Amino acid sequence: MSARFHELQGLRVALAGASMTLVIGGYLIAAPQPTDASSMIALLASFVPVIAIMPLLNRYYATTFGRQVWSRSRKLPLFIGIYMVVAWSLNAAIPAIPSGAPTAAIVAVASLWVAIRDWPWRAYYLGATAAVVIGFTASASGAGLLAPNMTMATMFLLIGISFVAIGLLDHHLLVKLIKEAREPEAATAASRPGADG
Repeated sequence: MSARFHELQGLRVALAGASMTLVIGGYLIAAPQPTDASSMIALLASFVPVIAIMPLLNRYYATTFGRQVWSRSRKLPLFIGIYMVVAWSLNAAIPAIPSGAPTAAIVAVASLWVAIRDWPWRAYYLGATAAVVIGFTASASGAGLLAPNMTMATMFLLIGISFVAIGLLDHHLLVKLIKEAREPEAATAASRPGADG
């Protein structure tokens, strides 16, 4: 649990998913002609409420479950830099790849990796991978269910919905593990001489 303590603080993921669902769902309803580029703008706009509410969730987790020192990976800035260069290069070199497709692909692969790494406890991460596959199949593949210009918006909407479920399940797992970890401590404290007064 200590290795996954920060990852299991799932209300953050649920918040991001709810915001994505509301903003991108609203965009799909309001936009007369959704495009992949404007879907990316809607995705970025969905993070505004997340940034505003995140400090409250950080305080909640710190006061409810305690603090644990988190060391940021030194490889993270390098990964982000490489991702930005690769995504920009792909979009510039192959115009047929819609804006946001590399982001959706990263979500699908990362979610699959977490599900495999923490199998079976976090198998529900496959939901985000399935969201990307379903969104792509329903629009970009020419299946005829949705117009191709709705590919990215559909994928982001489904990812948002899956993030709500994933975040709530991660939070539930954290609560369960914390409870199980505290039960032996409570039993030991109760068995000590003089514990009952």
